[in-house]
Amino acid sequence: MSARDLPADEYRAVEILDRLKLRFLAPPPLVSTADWAGQYRYIAKGPERGLWRNERTPYLVEPMECASAFSPYERIVLMFATQLGKTEVLYNSIMQRIHTDPQDMMMVQPTLQDAQDHSGQRFLPTVQQTPVMQGLISVSRSRDESSSWRARSIQGGFAVFFGGANSASSLASKPLGFAVADEVNKWPADVDNQGPPLALLEERMSNFSRRKLVIASTPTVKGASVIGDEYLASDRRQYHVPCPHCGERQVLEWGTGQAWGIQWLKTPLGAARPETAVYVCRHCGAAIQEHCKPDMLANGIWIPQAPGAGRGRRAGFHLNKLYSPLGWRSWASLVEKWEAAQKSKNAGNSAPLKEFINSSLAEDWEEVGTGADSQALRNRAEDYEMGKVPRHGLLLVMGVDTQPDRLEARVWAFGRGEESWLVDRHIIYGDPNLDEGTEGSPWTRLTEVRRTPVLHASGSQVLIEATCIDTGGHNTHAVYNYCRHHARSNVLAVKGASQYGRPVLGRPSLIDITWRGKTMKGGVKVWQIGTDTAKHLLYGRMRLTQAGPGYVHVPKALSDTDEFEQMTAARLLPVVVQGKHSMRWITPQGKREEAGDGMVYAYAAACYLGIQSYREASWARREQRIAPQETDLFAQVTVISNDEAGEPVHTSALDQESAKDPAFANGIGPATPESTAPPPPAQSPARSSLPAPGGWRASLVRSLRQGS
Repeated sequence: MSARDLPADEYRAVEILDRLKLRFLAPPPLVSTADWAGQYRYIAKGPERGLWRNERTPYLVEPMECASAFSPYERIVLMFATQLGKTEVLYNSIMQRIHTDPQDMMMVQPTLQDAQDHSGQRFLPTVQQTPVMQGLISVSRSRDESSSWRARSIQGGFAVFFGGANSASSLASKPLGFAVADEVNKWPADVDNQGPPLALLEERMSNFSRRKLVIASTPTVKGASVIGDEYLASDRRQYHVPCPHCGERQVLEWGTGQAWGIQWLKTPLGAARPETAVYVCRHCGAAIQEHCKPDMLANGIWIPQAPGAGRGRRAGFHLNKLYSPLGWRSWASLVEKWEAAQKSKNAGNSAPLKEFINSSLAEDWEEVGTGADSQALRNRAEDYEMGKVPRHGLLLVMGVDTQPDRLEARVWAFGRGEESWLVDRHIIYGDPNLDEGTEGSPWTRLTEVRRTPVLHASGSQVLIEATCIDTGGHNTHAVYNYCRHHARSNVLAVKGASQYGRPVLGRPSLIDITWRGKTMKGGVKVWQIGTDTAKHLLYGRMRLTQAGPGYVHVPKALSDTDEFEQMTAARLLPVVVQGKHSMRWITPQGKREEAGDGMVYAYAAACYLGIQSYREASWARREQRIAPQETDLFAQVTVISNDEAGEPVHTSALDQESAKDPAFANGIGPATPESTAPPPPAQSPARSSLPAPGGWRASLVRSLRQGS
């Protein structure tokens, strides 16, 4: 007797039961995440909206294969540069399981706010734009927890949970067989005193024999990089692509200091030409144009450096932005970013280079040194007169550090390119709690110092234009009182910002208020100083060895004192702040830092005067006012040119003076002849000055000429 011989109602019941068994009791299909994405996935937002195409990002296929349910890997690590699709691998892995193998899953972001943003602004739109997902997941908004952003209900009574690494409760009481961890380098080192959040997440998965965890992040600082440690513990795969000229496979690397890698031409004056960027093959030395990249990516393969790592259950992938598909981040734009970062580094600011190393090259940043060297500073001290502003110092400021029994003031001069000179130091003994004008008060002497003109090397006299005074310690109200009475003379009360990474000089807060809570007219303002930000900048500048933009000049007259030790007392050390690994400037116990603090406060005073926005016109006006030239700086002089047209070139006397004056060669003024320009710093060699392997430079020049 067959099912067809049954009555109609019973026949329909059997048919429904068969369909239910086929849908819910049959084993999940053996479809990889990559194949599923190529067939079903739709991208809801961004420049690549529409049906997912594996051929657009072929380097993501193997990571998605490893993230598939039937693969033998328990842990997949993606150490990628930004904007290369690593988060899409996480979404594809989750959505494929919702469709073919529903189970409880979790996506963990650095914070609960990040988790909420992903749940509502990225995950939901993606589900709604993918037709095959319709009806498989709850998208209605209600007060029911099962359909809130924290947990999206899916078929079979399961759910996709969204948690934050900063909340232990969002990771607790949820047995999971599959989880994805995004941007783990932004996770805290300890969450709610319960240990590392990644360990808590793994504990929720320990009872599942087919568990799988996908970890993705961009690197940060070496020694405090979770993704870096995870990648080193994996089989460490790199994407090898073939050279279109010789066919040999290689990993695309920036190639700093090498004859291969990204190379570009420069103008006769040394300016980079990013549009000429090519990749020089390490095997044949040929120049690879960027338009060859699609074929290179399509034929690339992942090769592990440590096959079998983690008992064959850990797969790790590393990818930088040189692999970015055409239309995304170009090689030329990377060269522009590199050149800007090198320029900032040469001026003592390594933050842009750190961001480039992390976000573009997908490498951990390693701090070079832990501070500045006092002995190196002493060895390069210069024989200029204390109490006299050098020729190229055009802006005079002062920073004051308060101590229980004295005031320590440092007078600094700044010039073009924020080049700086320590002009004078004043150690004024007395009780800071004594009012100005009172016998023994150091404030009286400080006012005299501020108001006394300082002799300039040109023979003129200049005044201190702004002063920043520290409000910390036991003299807070005394500083408030002094700054309140001298506010019109640009005397600022400053305080170190409690948050890391704040601007050198932030917005002020009003301290003086009435008993009604209203601000008092003429009350004192306290300016927040990003001490860590300033020290990153100034300590980097003290390590410079070539005079020019950002260079810090110090006088030999202070060589027999502990001034240079005080200037370099702080050390950049790894710490855990609110559960997160970080690097902080810390002064060792027992070390004095009055000179270093005075330098920071003086630079904040310069920022108050707008030095960060100064251009050549501003410096030229200052120079004309302080050290006027005998010639008319803007008189037009006709110079006969040697160009083919034979047209005369009109230049100003200012341009001619800039060619003669070494200060212009080191500053941000008009371009100087190549003979007067200083040699580049040793730590950042010019990339285009490398030997020309296989004649790539000549061939590139020829191709450019033919194209024009």
